[in-house]
Parts: sequence; structure tokens; C-alpha cells
Amino acid sequence: MAYKSISYSLLTRVLSVYFLLTLTVTAVQIGAEYFDTKRVLVAELQNQQSTFNGSLTRSLWEFNTPQIETIADGLISIPAIAGVLIRDESGKPVIQIGETLSVEDLPERASEGYVLPEQNGTFGFYNALIFEFSGHSTRVGDVSLFTTRDIAIDRIKISLAFIVGNAIIKSAFLLILFSIAFQRMLNQPLNDLTRQINSFRLDNLDASRIKLDERHHNELVLIEQAYNQLIDNIEDYQEDLERTQHKLKLANRQLDEQNAILEQEVARKTSRLSQVMLDLEQRKNELEIRQEKLEREISQRRTMETNLRESNERLQASLDHLKNTQQQLIESEKMASLGGLVAGITHDVNTPIGISVTANSFLKEKLENLERMLNDKTLTQAQLGKYIQESHESIQLLENNLNRASELISSFKQVAVDQTSDAVRDIDLKRYIGDLVQSLQPQLKKQNHRVIIDCPDNLYVRCTAGALSQIFTNLIMNSILHGFEGISEGEMRIVISTATDDEQTDKLYVVYSDNGHGMNEEQLEKLFDPFFTTKLNQGGSGLGTHIVRNLVTQTLDGEITASSEPGHGLTYRFSFPIIILR
Repeated sequence: MAYKSISYSLLTRVLSVYFLLTLTVTAVQIGAEYFDTKRVLVAELQNQQSTFNGSLTRSLWEFNTPQIETIADGLISIPAIAGVLIRDESGKPVIQIGETLSVEDLPERASEGYVLPEQNGTFGFYNALIFEFSGHSTRVGDVSLFTTRDIAIDRIKISLAFIVGNAIIKSAFLLILFSIAFQRMLNQPLNDLTRQINSFRLDNLDASRIKLDERHHNELVLIEQAYNQLIDNIEDYQEDLERTQHKLKLANRQLDEQNAILEQEVARKTSRLSQVMLDLEQRKNELEIRQEKLEREISQRRTMETNLRESNERLQASLDHLKNTQQQLIESEKMASLGGLVAGITHDVNTPIGISVTANSFLKEKLENLERMLNDKTLTQAQLGKYIQESHESIQLLENNLNRASELISSFKQVAVDQTSDAVRDIDLKRYIGDLVQSLQPQLKKQNHRVIIDCPDNLYVRCTAGALSQIFTNLIMNSILHGFEGISEGEMRIVISTATDDEQTDKLYVVYSDNGHGMNEEQLEKLFDPFFTTKLNQGGSGLGTHIVRNLVTQTLDGEITASSEPGHGLTYRFSFPIIILR
């Protein structure tokens, strides 16, 4: 059987770790050297721009094209510069020579220096050209200097050679050092130990003892001592075995004598017991047959009971796991829906707040000017009237936008609380659904979709508002994401009515429909299945309609159905018992 050397395995693992570490460190050093060289090149480009900016700005101001070309030729002749791109104030290239990025990759109207990131091996530095004349600053164009990855690599060739050479020399030296150390300290002592063990002879135990070189004061000495102790134990066992064999011979002799006496006695009694033994043997066989049959039946029953018990335990565990997973998925979907509402409402709230901040800054500036003119005694009645008029306009603008932000936050607040709560509370149903639709406006207005609510006025009900909010949110978002894909103006309709059934129970009937793409029969059959989605691998979780059905049938104790045809939208009809507050 082939064996693998311990020293070879240890040497391979140690050196593998060392080589991997050396390779990683070398790669980090090379990367650091390269990025440091890139930083130096960008600094050189910036310095060159600072040197030529004044003359280049004046040339652009005076439309001196020959002078601009001369400056561009001077720049491109510098070893660190691989390309020059000069544009006028309209963004039209005046000079473009060497290796440069495309005009579309440059910033449009940046007023300060800008480092251009590397693209296809080319990077550089951009700066606007500002001409100062009579105390006024005028932008006359911009200049971009470029360098390349090849220039950076050419600068660090010597450093790369030194880094790689240093790593190779250290690795070679370490390989030789470890090889010699493993050979002297492990391979040779193990070979000597193996040779002496192979010379073991049971008939000459003294000559079979291990005698290692005295210089090996390591773990091999413990092996030598244990092996020699084993030989001493074998010698003791051999002596005990000889004494035991002698005693056994004496006992066998006495046993033979006793056996002869017993054989005579047995012969006399055997004749009388033979008939009895035959009868007992027959009965014994019958009992054994019955016992075997009974044991087989018992074993089969125990096996069946064990299998049933294990199956029940597995089924119970699977059911518990399924319930926990379903609850986690429902909570995750709730939080995902709430996250979408937060993102949308944040944008809508920021707009009126931003306008209010601007109006406040305008009022502050005008008030400071008014105060200064009042202190200087230069304030006129016309200026004061104009300030009062502008203040009224700004205050009206502030009031309108702050009221708008307050309405958005108020409508979103209750919807957000309801979607994360299962509390039962009293609501004005039409107003509640209106607030919910208002919180979804950031998603609706992207494509000019609209929601029509057909619900009786002043319909106050007591229900699980969070479940109702989650149902309508999922239905509306499903219409936006799936039903209205490619449709810019979709329409969703919510029709709500109430009735009292034969058991004198108030029920709420809801019909939700959209005029989207609709579904075919195959898709409609799987509509409420978990993880079924028409946007597989496009971000759809496939849990929206499944959660809607669970909320209607389990949380609200109701019923839900769906109908659709391709091109004629999708309609949901559901009803559930409710308490109407009269």
C-alpha cells in the first residue's frame, strides 16, 4: 500500500501557506505602487495645468487658435501627458490630440478641478478655464490632460522587478532551508526507526529492542521507550503463558479421570431419559414455532408503530417549520411594502420642505436688507411696500408647502402603523382607503395611474385595519408592477358595499379590478400559490397574492376569488364579516 511522507506533507502545507502569503503581499505591494504612481501622475497633470492655465485662458478669450495649438503641442510633448482635450465655453472641442476620453465622459459645467477616473486604460485631470476681467469671472472653456496605464506601468517597472525578485529569492531560500531541516530532523530518524522495527523477531526479543541515536532528544524518544516497554510486556506474557500451560496439563489429566467416571454414570441414565427427551423435544419444537411466529408479529407491529411515530414527528416538525416560515415571509413582505412606502413618501415630503427652506432663506435675506437700509436711513416707502408684498407671498408659499408636507406625513403615519399591527380599531372606511391611496401616490404618479374609490360616505366600521391596509397595498402594487407593465395610464377601481346575511351578520363586499394586461387560465389557476410570479428573476417574490388570500381567509375569516382574461384586466372579489358602527 502506497504511503505519503509526513515530512513531505508538512513541507507542502507550510510552503503553500508561505507562498500564498508571499503572493498576496507581493500583489498588494504591486497594487499600492501602481495606485501611488497614478496619484503622482494626476498631481503632475494638475501642476502642468496650473502652469499653462493663464496663457491658455487668455488665448481662448482672444480666440487665438495658433497660440492654443502651440500650448497643446507643448503639453503633449511632456512624457507624463498622453493626450490633451481643450473645449470652448459651449463644450465644443477646440483641440483634441493624443489618447483622450470621449467628450461625453467629461463633466458638463464643473467649475473646479476634477480627477477623471480610469476608463480603458486612460485617466486624467479636468479643470475649467476662468478669465478674470474688470473684476468679473467669465468661463471661457475647459482643459483636460490625460495619461495612460502604460505610462504608469513604465514608471514602476524597476520597482516591480525588485519586488518580484525579492519574493522569489526569499521563497527559494526558505524552500532550501525547510527541505534540509525536515530531512535531518524528521526523515532520517523515521527511516532509522522503521528499519529497526522491521527487524523485530519474536524468538529474540532482546535483539528486537530499538536503540536510537542519542542526539535525537525529541518525541521519537517516547516512541522508543513505548516500543521497548511493549517488548518487556511480551516477555512477561510469555513467562505467564508457560506457567499457565503447565497448570493446564495437570488439570486436563484430572479432568480425563473425572470424565471417565461421568461417562459410565451418564450411560446408565441415558437409556431412561431418552424417551422423555424425545417427548420434550417434540413439544419444544412446537413451542419454538409458535414463539417465532409470535415474535415476528410483535416485531412487525413494533416496526410499524416506530415508523408511524417517526412519520408523525417529522410531519409535525415540518408543519411547525412551515408555519414559522410562512409567518416570517408574511412579516418580511409587510416590511418590504412599508420600505417602499417610506422611500416614496420621503421624496414627496422633501419637495415641499425644500421649497419652504428656500422661502425662509429669501425672507431672511430680505429682512437683513430691510434692517440694513433702516439703520442707514435709506429705507423708502416703496421699498417697504415691496418687502411687505414679497413677505406675504413667501409666507403664503411657506404655509401651503408646510400644510402639504403635514398632510403627506399624517396620511402615511397611520398607514405605516396599521401595516405593522394587527390591532382592531374603528375607521371611516372611505377616508381610510383614501389615506392609503395617498401614501401610494409616489408609485402611482410615475405612470399617471389612478385609483377610483366607490364607497358609501360615512361608513364607520370596526375591523383589523392593518390587514385591510396590507390587502389593498398588495393589490394596487401588483397592478402597477404586473398589470400595467408598458401602460402609462392605468385605472384601478375599488367598489365597496355592505349587506346582512341570513345569520344577521354584517358583511363587507369588495370588488377590486384593473384594466391591465390580465392573465390566462394557466396563470389564474396559480395566482394564489406561494412563490408564483410573472416576473421570475426580476425581483418578484411571488408572495403578494398568497398573503392577500391568507389575510382574507384567516385574519378576516372571509372568502376571495379572482377572474381575468388576457387583455381585459384582473378582478378580485372578496367578502368578510365586519362590525358596522351605526
